[in-house]
Amino acid sequence: MASQIGFDLKSLEVFAAIVEAGGMTAAGQRLGMTQSSVSQSLANLEQSLHVQLLDRSQRPPMLTPLGRQFYERSVRLLDSARQVSLDFRRKEKATLKHVRIASVDSLATSVGRELLDVVKLRSAHWSLVTGQSHQHAESLLARKVDIIISDDAVANHPELFRQRIIREPFVLVLPKDFAGPRNSLRALSAAGDFVRYSHGTVIGRSIEAQLQHWGLAPPLRMQLDNSSAILGMVKAGVGWTITTPLCLLQSGLLTGEVECLPIPEGEFHRELTLVARQEELGSLPAQLSQDIIQVLRQRYLPLLQQYVPWLANAIRLGDEG
Repeated sequence: MASQIGFDLKSLEVFAAIVEAGGMTAAGQRLGMTQSSVSQSLANLEQSLHVQLLDRSQRPPMLTPLGRQFYERSVRLLDSARQVSLDFRRKEKATLKHVRIASVDSLATSVGRELLDVVKLRSAHWSLVTGQSHQHAESLLARKVDIIISDDAVANHPELFRQRIIREPFVLVLPKDFAGPRNSLRALSAAGDFVRYSHGTVIGRSIEAQLQHWGLAPPLRMQLDNSSAILGMVKAGVGWTITTPLCLLQSGLLTGEVECLPIPEGEFHRELTLVARQEELGSLPAQLSQDIIQVLRQRYLPLLQQYVPWLANAIRLGDEG
């Protein structure tokens, strides 16, 4: 059955803003809408109600007698709707007992115990999952998880809380005692196989995009889904790869079992960002972000300094430049 209500809350909000702001342009500025959108909303509302709400022959437009009655009722309806929204947001915050977190494998594996310690400190009931970054972003938007720590920052959703956790460079990884060329990736591609991340991963797509930017297209022979498998191949002497320091640490290969070098063509980086739905978890996302940054500063940077000192200065934690 068709709805018998000739308006929605948005159209009431626009109408009330026109009255209160003194015109359509000012109402548009208040609501973040164009003047034409405001005008169209008012016209649709009047058409649906079969009533003229504003006398446009006057400047500024004045309420008609029926418009005055409708405005007074609209204000009451809007106040009631805002209160309902506020009440249920408060209930959602109060009843959120289980905080669900999704993280990239490399962070969860590299500093897993310390990461869980800070999660336990901030929440009595929690769960942690890992896996592909793009799936985490989808889960956050679908409300299947509450917080993600990911290299996919869900950039087109400004209502989300974001805090960069780490910015780390990509590095070239070779088998230990590798005797082939090191001065360019093009020469390296001709001499040995590139063990690459799957195109289905965010990190894999980032690496491929950068190789294309450099005009490089290593033969497509091996695609693997995770860092441990890729770096295991490199350790065994099968080929070479491009990855990040955290992925090396995750695979237990930061201590010299493979050779880690700057990429000769130049630098590029990845960022891991903590993302959460804005204003639903109170101060938890900000607190958890700072806790994780501190863990990396105390646990991760000293390991880099010990085993790969040239990399330590290339890492940026939090909002460091």
